[in-house]
Amino acid sequence: MSQDRLLTEVERQEKYLKELPKNFEFPLFNSTKALESQRKSGYRSTAAAAREIVDNAVEAGAKRVHVVFNRPSNLERQSKQRRDEVSAVAFVDDGSGMIPLMARYALSWGGGTHFDDPDFIGRFGFGLPNASINQTKRVDVYTRTGSSKRFTKAWLDISDFKGYSTQVVPEPVESDLPDWVKEYLNEQGWEFDHGTVVVWEKPDRLWRRTGAALREHLVDDFGVTYRYLLKNFELKVEGVRVEAVDPLFLDAAARHYIPPIKDAVDKGGAQLIADVSIPVKYVRDPDTGSMHLQRIEEASASEDPNAVSRGVINVRVARLPLGFAVSKRGKGEGRIEQLDEASYARFEIRKPRRGMSFVRSNREIETVDVFPHREKEQNAGLGRWPLLQGYAYHWGVEVRFEPTLDEVFGITNDKQTVRPVEDFWRVLTEAEVDRLVSRENHWQMQQREIRAHAQRTAAYDETRTESSPAEMAAHAADVALGIQPDVPEEQKAAVREALERKAREEAERTKRSKEEVLKALAKTAKTRPYRIEYVDRSDGVFYEPRFDGLQLVVSINKNHPFFTVLYGTLGELPGGAQAKEAVDLLLIALSKGELTDNEETAEIYRTQRENLWSPFLATAMRNLERRYESGEVEEELEGNDEEGA
Repeated sequence: MSQDRLLTEVERQEKYLKELPKNFEFPLFNSTKALESQRKSGYRSTAAAAREIVDNAVEAGAKRVHVVFNRPSNLERQSKQRRDEVSAVAFVDDGSGMIPLMARYALSWGGGTHFDDPDFIGRFGFGLPNASINQTKRVDVYTRTGSSKRFTKAWLDISDFKGYSTQVVPEPVESDLPDWVKEYLNEQGWEFDHGTVVVWEKPDRLWRRTGAALREHLVDDFGVTYRYLLKNFELKVEGVRVEAVDPLFLDAAARHYIPPIKDAVDKGGAQLIADVSIPVKYVRDPDTGSMHLQRIEEASASEDPNAVSRGVINVRVARLPLGFAVSKRGKGEGRIEQLDEASYARFEIRKPRRGMSFVRSNREIETVDVFPHREKEQNAGLGRWPLLQGYAYHWGVEVRFEPTLDEVFGITNDKQTVRPVEDFWRVLTEAEVDRLVSRENHWQMQQREIRAHAQRTAAYDETRTESSPAEMAAHAADVALGIQPDVPEEQKAAVREALERKAREEAERTKRSKEEVLKALAKTAKTRPYRIEYVDRSDGVFYEPRFDGLQLVVSINKNHPFFTVLYGTLGELPGGAQAKEAVDLLLIALSKGELTDNEETAEIYRTQRENLWSPFLATAMRNLERRYESGEVEEELEGNDEEGA
C-alpha cells in the first residue's frame, strides 16, 4: 500500500508543498509531473497524434507531406531491438517553413497563429507539443523558409526538466538535417528549398512498433481522416501514397467504390439516401445568457443581434446494399455472401465507424456511436433515433460543419472528440434526419430478415439425405463409446410395424420389392442413425423424439418460440452454424435419454417435455423477444451503469 494513502489530506498537501524550492514562482504549467501527466492525456492512438503534425503541414500550405521511419543502427540492434523496429519518425513537409523565433514558439503550449482566425484545421496552438510528447520524450523541429537559409533546429526534451525547475523552450540553433532524413530526400529527388521536418526521436509510446505495422496503421487512418483534403496535397507514409477512403463509399474517387444501382438490394455500390443542408445560428438568450442552436428559416433574412455564430450543417445518409460490406467469418456476416473481393475491406473500414461521422473543415474528427433513444430524450424533442446494433455497420451518416460552429460541437484542442449540444439533435429532428436514419436501420433489418428466412428455408430442407455435422458427430460418439441407439424392448413391436408399413408404401411408390426397400432403409439407418427434421406443429411442443424404423429422429417444431427466437436465428450470426449444430447435439442427447430408457422413465421425460418445458420455454422466449424489441434490456443495462457510476 502506498504510504501516501495513510496520510490525511492536509498531511499530503504539506508533504508535496515542502518539495517546492524557496523561490518557486507558481507558473500555470510546472514540474516534470505535469509534463508526464500531459503525455498521458488525449490521443487514442499514434495516428491520432500524428494527425496534429499533418494538420500543421496542411495549414502551412504544404503540397507534399511525407512520413518517414528510421530503423535502429547495427549497434542498437545488438541491444535486442528488432530490425524493423521504428527508432524515429519524421514528418517532412514543403510548407512555408518557420522563422527561428516561430520554431521556438511553436513548441510551447498555445504557440499557434490561428487562434483569432477559426477558418483553419488547427486553432489552439497545442498540436505540435501535445501530440509529440504523447508519443516521445524528445521532438526536434528542423525548418527553413528559403533555400538560401540554413535549417533552424528547435527542440523539446522533457527529460531536460527536473523537479520544479522553470520550463523554457531552448533557444534554437542552426543545424543540418539528420542523415537518414537527407538520404530519404535524395532518394525522392526532393530539393527541399523550404519547409519543416518534425522528428520524434526514440518514440516510446507508438501503437505499432514495427515499420510495416505502423505504416499500415497510419495509411488506413489518414485515408479516412483526410479524405476531402487529399486532392490538395500528396500524403505518403514510408513511400506508400495515402488514398482517400470514404466510410460512406459515396466518393467515386475513393478506394473500394463501385457505382450504385438504383433500388438494388444486393447489387452495386452505396446509395445516397439523403443530402440535407441545414443553415443554423448559435444564439445567446439575452435574458438568461444560455446558448441555443436554431435553424435559420429562409424567410428570416435579417441579422440576429444575439447570434454568436452562423453556419451550415450538411448531413448525408448512405445505404450499403447486402453483401457490399461483410466479414470473412463463416459465409459472410449475417450469412450474407460477399458482393466482391473488396467486401471484407469495406467491412473493416465500417467496423470502427458505426454511427455518425463528424467532419470539421473537411477533416474528420470522430464517429459518434450513441444516439438519443430513451423515452425521456424523445419527450425532450431530441428525436427517435435507432439503437446502434449490427445493422448500423451497413448504413452511414456523415455530418460536415465549419469551425465557426466549434462551440456547438464541443471541439477540444486535440480535435479528437465531438460532443454536440442537445439542440443539435433537435435541429436534426426538425429536418427529419432521425426519421431517415431509423428508416435505413429498419430497411437493413428487414432485408436481412428476408434473406435469413430464405436461408433458413434452404437449411431446413426436408429432402436433405446427407448427414448434418451434428448427426455425424453423434454417430461418431456412439462408435467411440461402443454404444448404439437401441429400441427399448416394449417399443420394438410398434416400431417394427411402423417400419413394415413404411416399406410397403415406399415399395408401391418406387415399384421395388418390400425386401429391397427394407435393406435400403437398414443401410441408411446404419450410416445415419440420427436425423434432425423440421415440422409445423400447433400442439405447443418444442421438439419430439421418435424412432423411424432404426433411425432416431428429432422433430423440431418451427412454430414454437424456441425455434423463432433462438434456434432459427442462429444461422444469421457469425459462428452461428456451429452453435446450431451444437443445439442439435443437445437435443439428440435428450432424445436418446427419453427413448432408450425404460418405459416408466420415458413417460416422465415425455410428460415434462410436453407439459412443463415447452410451455415454460414458449412464455419465456416470447417475453425475451418483446424486451429486446422494445429496447427495455438496453435501457436497464444503461441504468445499471449509471447507478454503478
